[in-house]
Amino acid sequence: MPTGGLLAPMADRISITSFRELFNNDTEFAVIDPRDRESFADAHLLAASNLPLETVEPFIGSAVPRLQTLCVLCDNGGGEADQAAGILEKLGYSEIKILDGGIGAWTESGGAVFSGVSVPGKAFGEYIEKSCSTPSMTAAELSHRQKHGAKLLLIDSRTAEEHTSYCIPGASLCPGAELVYRVLPRVDAETDIVVHCGGRTRSIIGAQTLIDAGCNRVYALENGTMAWQFEGLELERDNTEEVPEPDTDSLAAIQATAEEMATRWYIDRVRSIPAQASRSRYLIDVRSREEYEDGHIAGAMHVPGGHLLQNVDRYLVVRHAVVILIDSDRVRAITTAIWLRRMGWRRVYVFSLDDDKENLEFGPGNVPSPKEERGLDPNDFSDPETLLAENRAYLKWEIGLIDQLPGDPAAAYIEGY
Repeated sequence: MPTGGLLAPMADRISITSFRELFNNDTEFAVIDPRDRESFADAHLLAASNLPLETVEPFIGSAVPRLQTLCVLCDNGGGEADQAAGILEKLGYSEIKILDGGIGAWTESGGAVFSGVSVPGKAFGEYIEKSCSTPSMTAAELSHRQKHGAKLLLIDSRTAEEHTSYCIPGASLCPGAELVYRVLPRVDAETDIVVHCGGRTRSIIGAQTLIDAGCNRVYALENGTMAWQFEGLELERDNTEEVPEPDTDSLAAIQATAEEMATRWYIDRVRSIPAQASRSRYLIDVRSREEYEDGHIAGAMHVPGGHLLQNVDRYLVVRHAVVILIDSDRVRAITTAIWLRRMGWRRVYVFSLDDDKENLEFGPGNVPSPKEERGLDPNDFSDPETLLAENRAYLKWEIGLIDQLPGDPAAAYIEGY
């Protein structure tokens, strides 16, 4: 076992009341649930990041970069928090507390627990749809327009692997954080833009991104590829079409739009990478894997912007940390930074590699590029009815997240809703 078979030292406890108060100040802290992934998915705090016991030692350094950061550990009475506390203490972390009473005490105090994974990102998508009234189009309407020759730009905002595996027929790949970067030069007054993903979140965020960039006639495909299957329509496989990168003539106009959006959302640019001093610092390169491996800032993780937003609890474990998003054009970093700001992250900055090409590393880096953990892949189901039932259950879960958010101290983005 991770603690070498010895009982971990008894860590200090933090009461539910004191834990709630952490969300009202500007001190950085991390909430870590060290149970196995299945137990975490069954029920966890919205604020918690899952770091199973066997992964604590190898990954805590990138998850919580500063040894002085307050780490709050929580479990459901199984002793994992105490074991994780022992590991952190041996690694030199100096501020370790265990949530007194764990998940049971949290629920007894009136706190909500959430099932599933990537909950903050998915719940945020539901919040954005409701608060922004993001326009949507049904699968039936999209199919009708396709059959009648309507002018459409259909975009798959997922990863390349997901797109090739299956997508809506005729879709072109453009990962979510690349939409402003790639799509703006192809917008015209007569074309409807429809953004799809597998379900809801990336469709909603993608469509709203283009709307915020000044595009009209933009829609999220309601319930994504799942809705397409509900209509009895066939998905397309082995599609390798993608929206091309902008040419040099288009890039200046795209950058001007992105800079205007950055001003609107108070996103600042840094010209040099600040040292990690009194606050944790995440360096995240949001470009493609190929671009990253061709040269990146030392110590930067590779996490494409759309993947980061959907899995923010996995990569930004320390609340109130400094987040520096890196790219070569500022457009993709700005797009991602705006959404993080809207999620409640205050210290988000962008950095362009144009400002430092002298101190680059090459290759995959110390932290492997993330792979999308796909669920409900139609390729995995021999029985279509089982797949459709799973899809319906998933959508009911995701849409229902919005009703759980009010009152949760970790849902900073619902203020005023």
